[in-house]
Amino acid sequence: MDSALLNKLARYCAYQERCIQEIKQKIHELDPLADSDIYIQWLQENNYLNESRFVGLFIRSKFNQKKWGRSKIQFELRKKGISDSEIQAHWDEIEEDDYSEALKTLLSKKAESLKTGTSTEKYQKCYRTGLAKGFEPGLVSQVLKGLFPNRFA
Repeated sequence: MDSALLNKLARYCAYQERCIQEIKQKIHELDPLADSDIYIQWLQENNYLNESRFVGLFIRSKFNQKKWGRSKIQFELRKKGISDSEIQAHWDEIEEDDYSEALKTLLSKKAESLKTGTSTEKYQKCYRTGLAKGFEPGLVSQVLKGLFPNRFA
């Protein structure tokens, strides 16, 4: 095991939480011939790499800072090679009230920003915004019923 490579990987993990796929990619960048399993095992044993900790932090940060919904967060985690069971174990990181309140805030800001168009067009734009941020279609339409009561009369 190359100590210089190990030192670089340890600093890479200490700087920010990483997933196993990111570490494998970094090892391949630094030394394409290195056996990534040995380095990953050492990083996990010395608590530099913890995928469960990564998933929890990823979910909290993407929701709190970028206001992403569950669908978008789950999609991004799957791209990083995280299993569905690992993702499901961390959904309680987001409070249900905070989740629906974030969606209400997002959609009401979007509705206020729309100056032109019919009520139906505004509804559709808000609906697409909610979906693009990764919120569930049922929840988006439920929140929009409160924002556009005339459309459902």
